[in-house]
Amino acid sequence: MRLTIRINGSDSATRHAYAVLWVDTKEGLWSREAHQGIDLPSWGKVRNVEGAMALCAADSGNAVCQLKGLSFSAMQRDHGPAVLAGEHPDGAWRLQAVDRSTAEPEYEEFISVAR
Repeated sequence: MRLTIRINGSDSATRHAYAVLWVDTKEGLWSREAHQGIDLPSWGKVRNVEGAMALCAADSGNAVCQLKGLSFSAMQRDHGPAVLAGEHPDGAWRLQAVDRSTAEPEYEEFISVAR
């Protein structure tokens, strides 16, 4: 399953900041498709951590963002709080699209990473 998720800042200094992500729950990978003001790596690995989907850096495995209430096992809701690493940690996420198709990716190189 592939998800499109938008993350926004929540305080007055970061309200207009955003990042749009694509998450592949089958492969356990995510990629940043667009952003302004929320500086996330261009891609990484996804982990399920205590009722949250953790977006981890590809090189270190450290979580750069946690999407509370979103997990691999159950879509508990379509929005919730986001905890970002960095200077402005409070944010919010919103599920924008769910793709349940089983089409194979065009480029296999993206998914051939060590997990």
